[in-house]
Amino acid sequence: MKLPILASLSLATVSAALPSLDVERSAATINSTVLACDALKLVFKSQVFFPGSTNYTAENEHFWTPTDYLSPACVFTPKSALDVSAAILTLVGLKAPFAVRGGGHMPIPGYANTIGGVLIALTDLNTIQLSADKSYVSVGPGRRWEEVYAYLEPYGLVVLGGRVGIVGVPGLLLGGGISFYSNQHGFASDNVIAYEVVLATGIIVVATATQYSDLFWALKGGGNSFGIVTRFDLLSYSSPTVCAGITEIPSTEKDLFLSAVANFGQYGSADSKAAVIPSIFMLGSLNETIYTSALFYDGTNCNQPALANFTAIPALENTYGPTTLATYVEGTDALIADGTRQVFRVISSFANAEALSIVHDTFVEEVTANILNVAGIQASVAFQPVTKNFIQQGINKGGNPQGVDITKAPYFWMVENFSWTDPADDAKIAAFAASVTDTIQAKLVAAGQAAQYHYMNDAGLGQEIFQNYGGTNLAKLKAIRAKYDPLKVYTNLMPGGWKVDAA
Repeated sequence: MKLPILASLSLATVSAALPSLDVERSAATINSTVLACDALKLVFKSQVFFPGSTNYTAENEHFWTPTDYLSPACVFTPKSALDVSAAILTLVGLKAPFAVRGGGHMPIPGYANTIGGVLIALTDLNTIQLSADKSYVSVGPGRRWEEVYAYLEPYGLVVLGGRVGIVGVPGLLLGGGISFYSNQHGFASDNVIAYEVVLATGIIVVATATQYSDLFWALKGGGNSFGIVTRFDLLSYSSPTVCAGITEIPSTEKDLFLSAVANFGQYGSADSKAAVIPSIFMLGSLNETIYTSALFYDGTNCNQPALANFTAIPALENTYGPTTLATYVEGTDALIADGTRQVFRVISSFANAEALSIVHDTFVEEVTANILNVAGIQASVAFQPVTKNFIQQGINKGGNPQGVDITKAPYFWMVENFSWTDPADDAKIAAFAASVTDTIQAKLVAAGQAAQYHYMNDAGLGQEIFQNYGGTNLAKLKAIRAKYDPLKVYTNLMPGGWKVDAA
């Protein structure tokens, strides 16, 4: 494979080229990152941006939340896998730190951005192409799910992906990915049939169930320790019209709401086409708690017994009805305020009324007592019912690194989400989020209701992920990482995210 000229540049060659860039720096200020930025600029010119430029600002603020706006030394926007390969060879040769950003929805500072390193922004890797037989679609990591669904809608097709439109394609898939269709088809990553990957050597490979099969397995939920994925081939399914929408329920209907959530958690496998995301929302500005439920059914008849317990609850507002997946997820963008600061934490339990009550009561009491007066605060817990059907589909498709124990299903995989407006409150909210999660976890453990698996895409800083993957999967992931990246390029030079070797 022939790479661009940059792939063969030595450190001495790059250093000698610097004067031609009209850059005047003393020897003391030239470090690996400066050399890397200038070397990339030498070859890629219009694809490298420095602080102060409009494009730099746009890429650095491409993230969902300002908690991720950092200060990379430069931003590089590759247009092909070959561009990524050349950049990796340069960064490795110069030992320059870097970060990779897809859709920018992970709110942990430094997990998809960098202070002083090179930010590889995948914005322009935006392939989206349906195969000739319409069985799969190839998607670049610069895409967000609302774009993918909109592209497929005229064909009456869908893929398994995010339930919020602005979520990026690569992060969701590398963390596994929960979809409205997961009860039918498993994790979103269980429905990837090929990954185009740039390895730490700069070599570009395509991993499938039959070639680089160990890497293929690892990428189904093993995160970013193995390479940079530059294309995902996703199985498509026919689903031209669905039933979807959100019900908003007053706090006076707490008992009916919790009963409906517990019932679906226990019996959600009865109809694999149904999905729900019930949530507790606490709004500081209104001093109010409300309940919401995102309801989904893969079909044209919206009057479904599987969702009847939710639709029967008296609602303040109810948008559930016939629609398309693309239309529904586009509407979710309006539910998320621009510019708010964000923290996630993840909790897992068995799906029953006792666990639900512990989480609900503890969360509401702790938020009310400690942070409800914080400016702009919104605190929520979303309950994601995970059925035996969900887990079995992953097993049927060759298994995945998550190794969720099907014998103990069903589960609730929960995400706590805190949003606020003032940076001065960052430390307070982060500390509270960790504290309330620890309190809930301790109560679940004491009641025998805590589950093992923690979903990476909803986790917060410091939470353990790979330690909770089933069986011997962590050891297997570490061996695969060592095979494909023996120098730990994607562990040490790219420190952002959860790393299998740190588990």
